[in-house]
Amino acid sequence: MMALIKRLVGTRGATAESVQQSNETQAVRSERTRCKILVVCKGYAFSDGVMDYAIDMAAKTRSDLVALNLDTTGRDFDGFQARAKENIDRFSDRATTAGLLFSHEVRHGDEETVIGTMHQEDARFRYVMDDTVVTCKNRKVIPVYTRATLRAK
Repeated sequence: MMALIKRLVGTRGATAESVQQSNETQAVRSERTRCKILVVCKGYAFSDGVMDYAIDMAAKTRSDLVALNLDTTGRDFDGFQARAKENIDRFSDRATTAGLLFSHEVRHGDEETVIGTMHQEDARFRYVMDDTVVTCKNRKVIPVYTRATLRAK
């Protein structure tokens, strides 16, 4: 009888260990496959609408957020960069409060070229969101593209 009890108790311990190892393996695997959402703004500050939408989408898709202030003119890049860095705190705080990983970049150049370069540097970018709010019949639409859409252009 004691042998049976020891076997049952031993099996439960082994099962608990295998479940714990399985959970740890899944956590590591999901960290490796986390995708990123690139939020592009061609100005100094992101709009409230795109911040809300990006944070909500990132939370639903378990993605990280990368905010990109893009200077397409190239005139006073140092000034542009300074103003963009001054205005990013609100977006960063809101994303961090939502439990998201957040990073910020400031670059200059053509939008398509910069986004293409960023995709080459990091293959985890899955979505690109543009901070240009388009008004269509009293609706606000935030353009969101996938990497496949960008390659097809």
